[in-house]
Amino acid sequence: MPSEFRHTSHLIRSKYAPFSRGIAHASRQCMTAKTFRDLRAWQTAYAFKLRIYELIESGPLSNDETLRKQLRESAASAVSQISEGFGRFDPVDFARFVKMARASLVECQNHLQDAVDRGHITNDVRHEYEKLAKDALLEIGGLLDYLQSPEAKRNAERVRQKRFERRLERNRRTGTENSGT
Repeated sequence: MPSEFRHTSHLIRSKYAPFSRGIAHASRQCMTAKTFRDLRAWQTAYAFKLRIYELIESGPLSNDETLRKQLRESAASAVSQISEGFGRFDPVDFARFVKMARASLVECQNHLQDAVDRGHITNDVRHEYEKLAKDALLEIGGLLDYLQSPEAKRNAERVRQKRFERRLERNRRTGTENSGT
């Protein structure tokens, strides 16, 4: 993993409470998340993806193009699903994408077992990557719990209302400026 990301993720971890600590912490992080990169679920899935990329570029796995592609795509899909869900600005829709991210990580775990079965990696290596996947799955589980909570729905409604009010105010100012000229 590049040292730049390790340093950045450490700063983010100390600034935001992890989702795995429950809905109260998850809601605080969601309310402070300005981009998908601020989400612990995305951060841990991203760290896992980078480690998978390292794994598939070296050793016997680098010669199995099919398994490499499956691992690469399932690891990348988890990160993509979280970011796409974040962009939906709707807890129900976001939760649907987070469930797909969770499924992609589980798929990755299956591909890691397949790599052991084919003799490309040892069980110890698989366990190392399984721990990273489990960390990401814990964060995703916390995010999903929050997104399915009544609190997420209330927070989303609050945000929608504020956007609506800002839009009205902008329209009033624009209308006032145009009529005075």
